[in-house]
Amino acid sequence: MAIADEFDPATNGWFFQNWDDASLSWELYRRAYLAINPTQDPVEAPLDCAFYEVFKILAEHGNCGGMSMLGLALYKYGGFMGFCGPASFYTGDVAGAISTPQGAKFAGPDSADLHAAINVMQGRQFGAAGVQNFLDVAAAGHLNDAEAACARIESGLASGDYAMLSIATSLTGGDAHTVIPYQVEEPTPGTRVIHVWDPDRPYEVFKDYYDQGHNTITVTSPTSWKYDQTAGGTITGITGTVYDGSTGAWCFSIPISLELHKGRQPFSVGFAATALMTIFLSGTGASVTQIEDDSGRRFYRSNRMHRDISEIETDDERRLEGVARWLWFGAAKHGEPPGEVFFVQRSAGSPPLTVTVRGASYRLLHSQPGHLLEVETRSRAESRDRFRIEGFAGNSQALEIHTDGERRPFEIHQLRAENAAGDWRSIRIRNAHVTKADLRVQTHGRLDAVEVSSRKEKKAFDLEFRQYHSKKLASRSAASQRVGAGKAIRLAPADWNALKKTDIDRSVKDG
Repeated sequence: MAIADEFDPATNGWFFQNWDDASLSWELYRRAYLAINPTQDPVEAPLDCAFYEVFKILAEHGNCGGMSMLGLALYKYGGFMGFCGPASFYTGDVAGAISTPQGAKFAGPDSADLHAAINVMQGRQFGAAGVQNFLDVAAAGHLNDAEAACARIESGLASGDYAMLSIATSLTGGDAHTVIPYQVEEPTPGTRVIHVWDPDRPYEVFKDYYDQGHNTITVTSPTSWKYDQTAGGTITGITGTVYDGSTGAWCFSIPISLELHKGRQPFSVGFAATALMTIFLSGTGASVTQIEDDSGRRFYRSNRMHRDISEIETDDERRLEGVARWLWFGAAKHGEPPGEVFFVQRSAGSPPLTVTVRGASYRLLHSQPGHLLEVETRSRAESRDRFRIEGFAGNSQALEIHTDGERRPFEIHQLRAENAAGDWRSIRIRNAHVTKADLRVQTHGRLDAVEVSSRKEKKAFDLEFRQYHSKKLASRSAASQRVGAGKAIRLAPADWNALKKTDIDRSVKDG
């Protein structure tokens, strides 16, 4: 079965190679998703700015997803986003490109507009439908199921909803990659062969790779599949990777209809997925070692650094459902991944989640549509920190921090969007130091008040209330607060609508 029996890597594939972009611009961000603020203003659009920290690094290790998606769109429709097929019409960027023995030079497209369009497509993998598809695949246990991927590819070839294929070598993304599957054969019973066009292998340079049939993935069982980019030899300056399902990697397909068009970004107030949360950790050497709930269900089998998909808990009695970890494309070629992203879908009434992080300095973002929680710590010493997060689906939200560190500094920011017009309220705690103990921060109502408590030791901290309403920002400092061990201090502006000059109501109770 093939795409109309017509797809030809020599004609329908790009003639330039996959390339990296260190950072994507705000303008590309706006083109990728619906309803993004015109300017990168953390006051006007705090949720947009928060997710931009994820978006801007989506092409840091390559644009294979964007190349595959736009390439398929050109084939399917004959044209898309102002570009017309065939994809091979567009040439590569000569400046700074790799020279090959064949004399060809390439390093991404030489058209700035095409460069930007592929960047936009690279970003759309995090739109509403793309994220929901990723969660559905994970929930079905198909993240590394080549047979399920084959079935979806064949269905798309028959219906015209062509699919991309996502593969990787490890849980952390090793060499995560996206290709275009355009033909599926069954040469012998129980064996399927998927023919692919590869963004890392433009036909102009790798003619023999395609003409001699090396561009294939062989599948004999869900986790027994192999794709060898080095087959038929390599070219000086261009390395290849062997993708093998037995190494704890992933293999799943994505119909282009799910990601091709604009959708909301996951932090948006109007994001379509129900009860979706996003967890993003950034920081050199920092790692999420566990996500678990109060009932004892967990995402990983153990509490340590994780590299292999087999380390994800699969026991039905222990498995934490609704959690999927995103993989970074090409991360192994460029050192440490730019961060860890988890998508979490929890039904109303589910137990609170605890996220455990090991690291010295890092930033943790936790978001649900309309809600944002940020925790940042900067230290020279590594520590294990546990963040128990509760109540984000309702009006009362709470964060409880437990740390094994000594005088570990934490800055905590909670923000709640009031409406689609952009109004919001927030609280920010600074200069809170915790030593092998806990700190709890709970907000009430529409962030009307905040309660800070500690069970084991007295705490000092600075606090700021902020409100953005009708295009105006107001703030009120309540600095130099203290709470005793076993006590809770409740703080609230007497009048949020007169925040700059209002009194701060303060009360203390047993914690």
